[in-house]
Amino acid sequence: MTAATLPRNAYRRGTRGFAAIVTLLAGAVVLGAGTIAAPQAALDSAYVSWIVVGAVAFGVAHVVAAYGLLRRRAWSGTLVGYLAMIGIGVAIYGLLLTLTGADPFGATSQLPSDRAWAEGVGLLVWMIGVWLVAARYALKGVPPVPAERGVTAPASSRGTIASAA
Repeated sequence: MTAATLPRNAYRRGTRGFAAIVTLLAGAVVLGAGTIAAPQAALDSAYVSWIVVGAVAFGVAHVVAAYGLLRRRAWSGTLVGYLAMIGIGVAIYGLLLTLTGADPFGATSQLPSDRAWAEGVGLLVWMIGVWLVAARYALKGVPPVPAERGVTAPASSRGTIASAA
């Protein structure tokens, strides 16, 4: 039986679990940025309130997607894919703003401008990586190793068993 013909639930449980943990990690960062960092920004209060509402909704969607992955729901991988696409899009937009001189981190941070810029770029690149990993493991599982390829005995004992026969 090849990997293409395996049912979806035949993939290793660790793949879904890993995708769920990475998705929860991304959701925790989004919730932290939206509920702790965004309200402290020196921006218009109406704009900040929309950022907070959007970040909370996006973070809760990550928690729902992780729950779906753990419960083996068919929609969960697709939801993680959509969340990853949205998150990567927002992160790329933030990188474009930062790299073209409209620095959103230096203007809203209490850190020196250069350090805020560096930490902001690092956070955005890291989040892109986290979303890529989450989407990869949520959408494409790792197939189990076929029984004929599995290791059933240590290499040292396999040689003695073969020579004894």
